[in-house]
Amino acid sequence: MIGMLSIGKICLTLFQAGRHFFSVPYFGFVYGHAYLHRQELKKLRSFVGVDDSCVIEAFENQFSNVIGDGRAVSFAAGRMGFYALMQALSIKVGDEVVLQGATCSVMANAVLRIGATPVYADIDRNTFGSSAEAITNVLSQRTRLIVAQHSFGIPCEIAPIVELARKRGIFLLEDCALTVGSSINDIVCGNFGDAALFSTDHSKPINTLSGGLVYTRDSSLLDKLRKIQARTSSFSIRKQKALWHQLILERKYCKPDRYGRMRLIQLIYSNLFGITKSAFANEDYGSSSISYPYPARMPTFLAALGVIEINRWHLTSLKRKEMLNRLLEVLESGLGENLPDAYFDNSRDIVPLRIAWSPKNGFIIRKKLSNMLETEGIWFMKPIIASKEPPENFGYLSESCSASEEVGKNMVNIPCNIPYEYMDEMIGNIKKNMTS
Repeated sequence: MIGMLSIGKICLTLFQAGRHFFSVPYFGFVYGHAYLHRQELKKLRSFVGVDDSCVIEAFENQFSNVIGDGRAVSFAAGRMGFYALMQALSIKVGDEVVLQGATCSVMANAVLRIGATPVYADIDRNTFGSSAEAITNVLSQRTRLIVAQHSFGIPCEIAPIVELARKRGIFLLEDCALTVGSSINDIVCGNFGDAALFSTDHSKPINTLSGGLVYTRDSSLLDKLRKIQARTSSFSIRKQKALWHQLILERKYCKPDRYGRMRLIQLIYSNLFGITKSAFANEDYGSSSISYPYPARMPTFLAALGVIEINRWHLTSLKRKEMLNRLLEVLESGLGENLPDAYFDNSRDIVPLRIAWSPKNGFIIRKKLSNMLETEGIWFMKPIIASKEPPENFGYLSESCSASEEVGKNMVNIPCNIPYEYMDEMIGNIKKNMTS
């Protein structure tokens, strides 16, 4: 019986992975580095396993210049930067850290790993980001850190959160993992709080496959972060090689004319060669032990990739804003119910990673779009995402963030980071599928 159940599970997994194999175009939330030419790849490959602080520093400085006049310190993942920040702030057992009740499990795990307690504040329905009112409701005398999240590229209502944090004397971290370059009242996200956290994971605005940075204008904090970075270890050569193979794999398949094949190819690579399974720092999505340094230094070849990405950023951001405007035109014509008010607020300049909304029939729309879109990759359908473990394992209590739970059930995302030449086809397919 066990054997038959296992075979059935394997067959189901293969069917799910292969059912879009011939779908062209098929759109996902990761866009690989198809633009990289042979000489760039050769140079990047030469950095695999090499620890070159000059390359890493160049990436940090160029990234900082995109955000403002502060400086940034990089790590192998955004969550590791978050952990390093908590180390620098001497956050410990008994302290509380406020997270948004629509976050990734790795953020909660970083808090738990340092010994503190994650506390969840509900979302603002108009931005899908943090709410000052909800944060106020969960503050206590033990609160040491507030994380204010800007979701999907939409700046949250940050001004009252800044005022609240200053009034209470609580450190404010802007979570900009999903938001690079967006601004509110001409101030770029990342420059409101005491520090800001960015992720350069392959699903994030600037894609270095894996990585993250903490940005701040506080020179004392910056020194502490650099000292923590200096004593961290690097990923093993084996893991760096796995990341390199993942980069090549995504460069080839993470584009609309081949994306439908990606899940099956990745499954094969993972099980036969162990490549994709060992590439990412995925072990800290749950409560099990991890086999890599935490925090870890950002691999040099990924920092070098980040420099290339930043050199393309101005054009990239313009394309994404155009995609957002075109999607809003389509959705406003009657297809998009409950679009967030923030999309129509002139005080916000949004550089979108995804367009997101929560219509009453979100489940039906996701089903209609599933033949052209990787709907499994839609974010924040639950308050704690990216883990198979129950939310209680991360300190989340059911119904404690009711708006997040209600919005999440009907959440729909559409990527804005697609190649320019596929915009018309994507728009046409959305119209076709959503009206069928």
